[in-house]
Amino acid sequence: MKAHIDTITDLLLGAAYADKRLEGDEIAALSSMLCKLLGTETLPQAQTDRIGSFNPAKFDVKAAAGRLRFEAPENKRKVLELIASVTESDDEIDLAEDAYLRKVAAGMGMSDADIKDLAIEVLEDDELGELLKP
Repeated sequence: MKAHIDTITDLLLGAAYADKRLEGDEIAALSSMLCKLLGTETLPQAQTDRIGSFNPAKFDVKAAAGRLRFEAPENKRKVLELIASVTESDDEIDLAEDAYLRKVAAGMGMSDADIKDLAIEVLEDDELGELLKP
């Protein structure tokens, strides 16, 4: 995973900006995740600079996800779990963040079934009635 740290950093930043609002907790959460991935106590200057210069308007999420060529499916899954953690760090999950997670998954060649437990499930009208039955 360390070999892909720049791409992972960008994908986590994209997750933080997915809802068009960057919350302080999101940057702190992704910085902490990056430190753990790198095995460091403090974020290296290269990653700090990358965070500071990130431009969400110019970021191509599918291209970035496509650059991650992990052979082990668990590495793809780990990246998606990190993204989900960043989007949850502001205590709000919205459809834009869910769409972002799905774009990353698709870019890495994963299906909706692969991320079912990480994505938002939209209930159909007939399913809503079942929820209210005693």
